[in-house]
Amino acid sequence: MPTREFRPIQLLHPRHWLLWLGIGVAWLLTLSGARSRRILGPGLANLMRITIPRRVHIARINLNRCFPKLNPLAQRQLLDATLKSTALGLLETAATWLHPKQLKHTPMRYKGLEHLDIGPKDNGILILGMHLSTLDLAGAALAQKVPFNVMYKRNRNPVFEWLMRRGRGHYFAESIEQTNVRGVIRNLKAGQRVWYGLDQDYGPDNAVFVPFFGYPAATLTAANRIARITQAKVVFMRHYRFEDGSYEVEIFLPDQAFPTNSDEADAALINRHIEASIRKAPEQYWWVHRRFKSTPSGRSSLYEQ
Repeated sequence: MPTREFRPIQLLHPRHWLLWLGIGVAWLLTLSGARSRRILGPGLANLMRITIPRRVHIARINLNRCFPKLNPLAQRQLLDATLKSTALGLLETAATWLHPKQLKHTPMRYKGLEHLDIGPKDNGILILGMHLSTLDLAGAALAQKVPFNVMYKRNRNPVFEWLMRRGRGHYFAESIEQTNVRGVIRNLKAGQRVWYGLDQDYGPDNAVFVPFFGYPAATLTAANRIARITQAKVVFMRHYRFEDGSYEVEIFLPDQAFPTNSDEADAALINRHIEASIRKAPEQYWWVHRRFKSTPSGRSSLYEQ
């Protein structure tokens, strides 16, 4: 996997020592596998309330907006479940990146793998994903059965960027930066599979505002345009964690023609499928990101405290 070179002095600068310590702690905490993650998850969720209250606030605002019919008690219970799932997701990601051999012991079921088949004359497959908390674990497991590449947003911290690329390099031949649309097109025209997550708010540029849980949300149009240019097959991917410690990855087709000639119609279909996937296990979604931070008239004040 091509990686950007980092100078050792850049990665070992004193300002990163606390992060390196955190990585060491994460390595130790995830050394014992899935059982230890389930034990540690609730404690980490409580710690999140103290260490990252801003993210907890964002999750609370998102849940209140997207599930307004829940009474206050149900809202609190859903927030608690969300924080526990998010904590488990962080531990799963750490284990996936730092202990790749553990993955073979993870009970995993797959549905719809036939949708990832590529014939000799087919173009590639664009896999439209979503930020459910099992993303890195489930994606890594699927990649060991059906190879694909991934798009990602570069992290400004060089240590975390190095860790993320190194961790994902155990499973994916290439990680493509989100801004490298040409790289995605090149992959697809070469008959490869590429995962692309479209459920985060990157601002109004190259996006349209279409409903997400009943509210307009900035939704990227890049996938629609890439699919039109490459004529690649488009599928969706979702994945869940179950109480018995098992996981499931499902690949499914759009329920209507995609792409069309309308960015708005295509984006609305994407959001509708993501929303339906979230409703299957709402606590497992990554509610800690500001999905509604942009509005057609500018930046939202929704998350201000």
